[in-house]
Amino acid sequence: MTPAQGAKATFDQLSEAIESVSDADWLRLQKVAQSHLWGTGLSDPQDLINEALARFLKGKRSWPTDIPFVLCVSYAMKSIADGVRNLSERKEEILAGDMASEEDDCDTDPMERFGDSRFAPDDLIENEDARKIAEKDLATINQYFKDDSEVTWILMGIEDGLPASDIQTLSGMTQTQYETSRKRLRRGLEKLFPGRRKP
Repeated sequence: MTPAQGAKATFDQLSEAIESVSDADWLRLQKVAQSHLWGTGLSDPQDLINEALARFLKGKRSWPTDIPFVLCVSYAMKSIADGVRNLSERKEEILAGDMASEEDDCDTDPMERFGDSRFAPDDLIENEDARKIAEKDLATINQYFKDDSEVTWILMGIEDGLPASDIQTLSGMTQTQYETSRKRLRRGLEKLFPGRRKP
């Protein structure tokens, strides 16, 4: 019995999917996990894979069954790693107890003392607006290509700054499949965002 498109997997479906992951796909997951370890404090890619699988099994993350399981786990690992890095970055922010005392030099630039320019109010507003636009565009792109796993692998690779050879290795695509998928991606983007392409 095939699950309905977009239906969330049950615990039994998740267990079955985990058990049926091929050796080649385990290797792909290891490589994807390795590419996301930087800045997380984790040293073993298996830890990130296990965390992602545990979140699926505990119901903290869901698997829409119309998306390939390995691809969904790859997205989950990226999300988990990003969350850990963002949490680490927030810990570096200056707290109220770190405020200047009366004996501090008043001529000092507050940004030099209390944080870096990424937390300047004007920059935060601009960055937040740009982030919202980018998130909306990315959601549109992901929705458009949701049934095209090869293009989805390319999008993940681009987002992670991976070269074409790494994307091909992780996804298992041949050079021809990769180039064909890039063309589909380019045509789809031109259709979704006409006139945005730079000359």
